[in-house]
Amino acid sequence: MHPFDFILLFFSFIYTVALTHILFAATRMIRHRRQLVFSWAHALWMGGVFLFLAVNWLSMWDLRTVATFDLEVITSNFIVVIGQYFICALVAPDFEDGESYDLESFHRRERRTYQGAFIVMMVAGVVINFEGASRYGIAAWGQQNLLAIPMMAAALAAFFIDRRWVQIGAPLVMIGLLIVDAVIYYPVLKSV
Repeated sequence: MHPFDFILLFFSFIYTVALTHILFAATRMIRHRRQLVFSWAHALWMGGVFLFLAVNWLSMWDLRTVATFDLEVITSNFIVVIGQYFICALVAPDFEDGESYDLESFHRRERRTYQGAFIVMMVAGVVINFEGASRYGIAAWGQQNLLAIPMMAAALAAFFIDRRWVQIGAPLVMIGLLIVDAVIYYPVLKSV
């Protein structure tokens, strides 16, 4: 078994649980739509976090070319996977524990938590992308920082500016940049 297969198998379990948070919350929102107070800002952040998870999972494909995985590579990528889990869990309301279906209120109350987690992940991601590009020759990761930096700037604006247009605009920027990232860097996965 190649180290990539071994490591990615473990990481995939964490990605799956993170995705489950998003999907479970979305199904609860659909099921309780009559009681739901919809929030565009929250819905866009959930969509952006979903795409962030998907694109980061796709980017793991680039590690298939790394012949050996030392503890530093495993640890840095484990940090990314764990961070992804936290962002997904934080953006997804937990309706089962008495959480109301007022997503406007949820976004107002919890936005800095999931936006802050996203910003921390973006900082870690930029460092890991730089490391992957310089140390392991994964050129795409270094180039992806050109998209990650404006994504981080949008998230910072949303964290500090509590205006409706910023709360909606920031995840739209994030979603747009993530789509560009996927189209440019991962239009097709192919083996080496």
